[in-house]
Amino acid sequence: MVQGGSVRSLAESALLAAITVLLMFLGAFLPLAGFFVVITWPVPVMLVILRHGVRYGLMTVAVTVVLSTMFLGIIQAVLAGITIVGLIGVAYGVGLLRRWPASTLVGVGTGVIALSFLMTLGLAGPLMGIDLVEQIQATAVRSAEMMAEVYAGAGVATPEDLVAELEAAVGIMETVFPAMLMMSAFLYSMWTFGVTRLILPRLNYPVPALPSFARWRAPIWLALVLLGSYGTIIVLGGDADTVNYPVMLAENALFAANGAYLVFGAALLFFVLQRFIRSPLAAGGITALITINPIGVSILPLVAILDSGLDVRGFFDKRDTKPSNVETEDRNEEDFK
Repeated sequence: MVQGGSVRSLAESALLAAITVLLMFLGAFLPLAGFFVVITWPVPVMLVILRHGVRYGLMTVAVTVVLSTMFLGIIQAVLAGITIVGLIGVAYGVGLLRRWPASTLVGVGTGVIALSFLMTLGLAGPLMGIDLVEQIQATAVRSAEMMAEVYAGAGVATPEDLVAELEAAVGIMETVFPAMLMMSAFLYSMWTFGVTRLILPRLNYPVPALPSFARWRAPIWLALVLLGSYGTIIVLGGDADTVNYPVMLAENALFAANGAYLVFGAALLFFVLQRFIRSPLAAGGITALITINPIGVSILPLVAILDSGLDVRGFFDKRDTKPSNVETEDRNEEDFK
């Protein structure tokens, strides 16, 4: 005989699976709001795991895949249901159930999302007969050509020069594609974490908080990754005609480390601007404009590298906690009395 608790767990799991299928339907057919709907797909699976455990969460994923085949088709339902809903939802659900800290949750989520990306890229070819990597590169080339036409119309440069430069950037993208995939996975994990922080606390499920962006500081070990990557490229990167996997790995690590330092440099800039501009919105806008500027892209990583050893925020914090001259004189008078 089925117990009442099991019936309730099954009923709630089925209901949340239906909600997940509805979200998948909306995400597939709403062109503008589709992205924001997609990042909410794993949330019902997290809820099932938090309320009833991992077993019911896996059952919810299976039911979601079966139901979503009705409008997505078998291949897309399996890819979306297992990779996006299943892997990400289960990873975040288990992390929240075991009360992982926010950094661990985002880190594990990044690894799982990267795995889901690889599964999608690996299975899309055999199952759907398309090469997603080739399509991504072709789209980048077309975007480069369109951007060159826009710049040429504005009189910035000739279309030929811009196309050559942007196509060279696409060539670089082929080399550092794994690093770009990991960075995209981290960004997607951050979006998922933000949606989780937005929804689950309103349902009385606590979600740990990340440190304030202004307090993000590059760890020391990231400098070792940077130095090791440069050293590998200098020592082993002499022959450009043969495939050198250590050099390719070093180039990807260097690309990812530089991107991370850019983020940490932007965090430090945001921290400093907040000391002089009391409006967080204005400080954030200025930080964003400088970060996407070529000068900012060149300088901010260097600033972040220096900050990892000097701790600029510690200097400001000490200055804020240092008593003023008036307070010091008052304390000296009290001590004298």
